[in-house]
Amino acid sequence: MAEDGRVKLLTEGDIPYSELVPGLQLARAITHAATTQLGGGYMRFETEAEFADWTLKYDEVLFVQKGELEVVGSSTSAKAHAGEAILIPKGAKVTYRGRAGTVGFFVLWPFDWDRKPAPG
Repeated sequence: MAEDGRVKLLTEGDIPYSELVPGLQLARAITHAATTQLGGGYMRFETEAEFADWTLKYDEVLFVQKGELEVVGSSTSAKAHAGEAILIPKGAKVTYRGRAGTVGFFVLWPFDWDRKPAPG
C-alpha cells in the first residue's frame, strides 16, 4: 500500500545518481523504503555504455525519455527511442546498451528481488 494512500510525484532531482558501470548512472526513486511492491528510478547514459550479461530476477519496463536504448537478449533484441518502452521478463539474460545522452525511467517488480531466496 502507498503511504496512507497518498500519491507521490517523482522527479529526477529527488535522489542522487550513482554509477552502475562507467557511463551509466541510476537514481533509484522507488526503493525498499517506499510502501509499494514496485521498484524503479531514473537512468542516464553520460557516455555510450553497456551493462552486459545481466540475468533479471524481476520483471522490468524501461521507458526512454530521450536518446536510444537497446536491450539484447540471447535470441532477440529491442531498440527504443524517446517515447518508447521495452519490456523484459524475469529470467531473461540481457545486455543493456545506451547512447550518450540517453535518459529513461525503469520500473521493476518485485522491489525486493535481491532479498528473495534462490529457488531450491
